[in-house]
Amino acid sequence: MGLFWEQNVFSVGERSYGGEEVSHDGHINIQDLTIKIEENASQIRIRFVKNKYHLKILDYLLKEIPDYPTPVEFHISVTHVTEENALQEILNSEGFKAREYKDDTFSWWSLKINEETIKEAEQRYLEETFPDRTQEQREKQETFLNKFTTSPAFDIQKSRYGNFRFTFPLNELMAAYKNQMCGGKDPVLRAYKTTFYRQEIMYVVLIHSPEDNEKFKKFPEIESSLLFDYNNDTIIWKAQAICDNIRYQLLLDQDNKIAETKDVKWNQYYVWDHVGLAFHFSGVLHFPKEKLKQSITCCEIDTINLSGSYSSSLEEAEKKCLV
Repeated sequence: MGLFWEQNVFSVGERSYGGEEVSHDGHINIQDLTIKIEENASQIRIRFVKNKYHLKILDYLLKEIPDYPTPVEFHISVTHVTEENALQEILNSEGFKAREYKDDTFSWWSLKINEETIKEAEQRYLEETFPDRTQEQREKQETFLNKFTTSPAFDIQKSRYGNFRFTFPLNELMAAYKNQMCGGKDPVLRAYKTTFYRQEIMYVVLIHSPEDNEKFKKFPEIESSLLFDYNNDTIIWKAQAICDNIRYQLLLDQDNKIAETKDVKWNQYYVWDHVGLAFHFSGVLHFPKEKLKQSITCCEIDTINLSGSYSSSLEEAEKKCLV
């Protein structure tokens, strides 16, 4: 079940990159979130200051959609995407400065999921679905998960937040944060917010110093849940909605222990979920400039541009990376 609070209220505010977002304290799974949005739909609309629009997300959540793989477990690295001016600030200051959000300051990171990560997740899904498969049945299985990983969370060639992507193994980022912001003590991870927009659901994981335990104590610590695990410097994301545009139906052949797909008659648009990591600190999280440069790759801007600034073409961005 999802996680609810005694004061079960959605709040409306500015998202970190501009525009409005609706949020709820803690992490709520999609099934429970649907119920709660239905129950509070009229109040959520009233609380929108700038755009009292129809809650489009309910149209997606209440659809009857084809079967698809869920949940799917991904073991991830992390990425911070930004635009050109911020890129220069990061390089000049040799690190990542926290941004203001909800009367506090955070550095925001997201998950990076490549083809190899998807293949590994597919194998875990199959082993959990058919734990007693024979070797012959394993050999007959064709790849299928990449037909469903169509949401923006899986598109590493594009971004909504800028042309420049810094990518770090999670253990390196956590080690730097532990040493610089936590006095050498292990950081604390908490289920911070469930936020949603018109089609997108983001689960925000708060990462903070143990010194701030009292400040953030109302948010439950993440150890093992229906949505996340964290151990050995690894975040395991149990994705619920991996395709924003469902083109296939998942068929599980229990007799032959094989996962298959078939085309759907019409594409079905649905919600998609992803994870945001909010590192709490003030000042700058430092890395050597050479390390920063080695971690940069360039990406195209997605159809939706939330960077708040002019964006370059991929070719222009790559030239700027070389400077």
